[in-house]
Amino acid sequence: MIFVTAFLFLLNLALAIAFRKRHTIEILSYVAASLIQLAIFVFLLLLRIGILTHVPFTLPSSLPIDRTELGGPLALAIGLIPAAYWHRTSMSQLRQRMADDAKVIKNREGGVRIRSNAPGEWLN
Repeated sequence: MIFVTAFLFLLNLALAIAFRKRHTIEILSYVAASLIQLAIFVFLLLLRIGILTHVPFTLPSSLPIDRTELGGPLALAIGLIPAAYWHRTSMSQLRQRMADDAKVIKNREGGVRIRSNAPGEWLN
């Protein structure tokens, strides 16, 4: 889980840099998710190294899940929410893009082109 949080931190940081010309709120959401992922990463690193000996958050014993089963999806969701929110696509847009791609492929005869002047020495 520690590497997943590090990857999501870097991903959100890269998205904030790549889309820095967009709206300020989008950049702030990437930065906020990065900082939350960094905090989770540091917490897990301190726990793994042994500086923190126990997790201060306890769950009731009657729950059928433990802290790792709760923390893993939570960390993934926090790290992926900004990218999923700002780059969402509706089903109607997806159908239209697929239809446009099918037209392009049909017009190019499947995208396969055979060159008549290809050198034969490369095949030997």
